[in-house]
Amino acid sequence: MPFETLIDDEMSVMDELLEESGKTLETHQIEVPLGSIMNQVPSVQSGASLQEALDLMVSYDIGSIFVVADEKLKGVIGERDILLKVLNKSIEYEKLIVDAFMKVDPLTLRPDDLLDTAIQEIAQGGFRHIPITDKDNIPLGMLSVRNIISYLVEHFPQEVLTLPPKPVRKGTQSREGA
Repeated sequence: MPFETLIDDEMSVMDELLEESGKTLETHQIEVPLGSIMNQVPSVQSGASLQEALDLMVSYDIGSIFVVADEKLKGVIGERDILLKVLNKSIEYEKLIVDAFMKVDPLTLRPDDLLDTAIQEIAQGGFRHIPITDKDNIPLGMLSVRNIISYLVEHFPQEVLTLPPKPVRKGTQSREGA
């Protein structure tokens, strides 16, 4: 059987399996208030050292925290923001200020905004985290792509966890080279 025919057969099997599940997400199933799926995250004060921010991220095992002044959100600083600016440089983290690394005035959502809104904002803006704030811009929590995926897997395990891999069998993949 030629390789192309084998691939076509595998793709047909995958399409049939997807059609058999027949389930799709309905709009009401992703109209979930963000307050119910966000995470609580710590914050540092504007003007804090980069070392303090890094220590918080490590101790909480998270990749992004709030930067606040007078309890109000001023920015968000994440591990990528830091890494991209300090990679391959000799740095004294305790002498650097978080304000130089944070995303200033990030897009925020409210706890009663819905998941579909967050998904749209993340897709359009290329974000991995969105701060959830109250009407006075006081941070309440953080929504991450991981939160969204966890919600979908928890509420739609059959649909998410039984998706066939592409291709169905590793034997149909070709490798370049020797």
